[in-house]
Amino acid sequence: MTDTRLDPFEHGLTGDAANSNSLPARFYTDPAVVALEREEIFFRSWIFVGHVSEVAEPGDYFTTSVFEQNIIVIRAEDGSIGAFYNVCRHRGHDLLCDSGHVNRIVCPYHAWIFDLDGTLVKVRNSDNVSGFSAAEHGLSTVGVEVTAGLVFVNLDLDAAPLAEQAAGLEAEIAAFVPEPEALVLAHTDSHIMKCNWKIPVENWSECYHCAIVHPPLAAEFIDFTTFRIELNPLYQRQRMKLRDEKTQAAAANAHIDSDEQASWTVLPNLGIQIVHGGYIMTSQWRPVDADHCEFVENWYLPNAEPTEHQRELFRFRAENTQPEDVAVCEGVQRGLHSRGFGHGRLMVDAERTELSEHGSHHIQHWVATKLAGR
Repeated sequence: MTDTRLDPFEHGLTGDAANSNSLPARFYTDPAVVALEREEIFFRSWIFVGHVSEVAEPGDYFTTSVFEQNIIVIRAEDGSIGAFYNVCRHRGHDLLCDSGHVNRIVCPYHAWIFDLDGTLVKVRNSDNVSGFSAAEHGLSTVGVEVTAGLVFVNLDLDAAPLAEQAAGLEAEIAAFVPEPEALVLAHTDSHIMKCNWKIPVENWSECYHCAIVHPPLAAEFIDFTTFRIELNPLYQRQRMKLRDEKTQAAAANAHIDSDEQASWTVLPNLGIQIVHGGYIMTSQWRPVDADHCEFVENWYLPNAEPTEHQRELFRFRAENTQPEDVAVCEGVQRGLHSRGFGHGRLMVDAERTELSEHGSHHIQHWVATKLAGR
């Protein structure tokens, strides 16, 4: 990082969580930081984009974006999942939109035809073009991996595999959901939040706020005093006990530990939660600009048509937990623009309890390290 004014460590953020200040406020409000995060984090990290059920059969595809880079995720004839930049190698026209099914990928501009594995298979008039080689004009690939049924992409083809960076994650999820790839996308909720993407990711990772901000959740569903966090290089695991008999029964019916709930934070911007009943909820915060992010919540269930109990959980999240989190995250963003705040002191205890901000420190230090090129 060449701009010394953007030193993330200048106000006492250190690798020692017990004695660390927070990331400076500017790293949540400055467009220059977002531009740096785009290059150093989002174009070089494994980014969650969907679930294997969304490309169940050969030819099934969906499109997604990492910042302005549009990507096709598609199931090939051999059953593998591939990812490609959504752009024709001829004149740059985009190829597919939204989601659907194709036998081959056909450019709508000049009808170049690509196979499902990205190979260029037909070009009109190519026999009359000197030196033209179809093999040199296949679709540009993007890294893709599947972990616990969840699909991740990486624009950096030299990046270490996700399975290596997040070793242990898949097994931890499988302990609660033995066949996560068998789930299907059953519900999605999304909206724009008026805050920097890092704020809700940090909020997801700690429970210092939970009893204050989420009283219905604390009273009815979860015993937050049992919260504990475990840190790994690329992800965090949060564990806590369930209160409610109905949710314990749903978990027992799914053959998982009936009195425990687990969630994970996968850097940079994904939250995973095993919801009572053996299904998965993902929460993701996608940067828009320094002061806004897009929140997307997906529910992956064993059944495409939700039960009434599952709809009850959707409503509870939408009417309680989500707006409660949005309010405090947007309040933090407003405060970070104040001249009265430059940085804070992270609250960390040795036991990593619900009152400790170990998770927030882990995220902030990881971001700072990436931006500083360490």
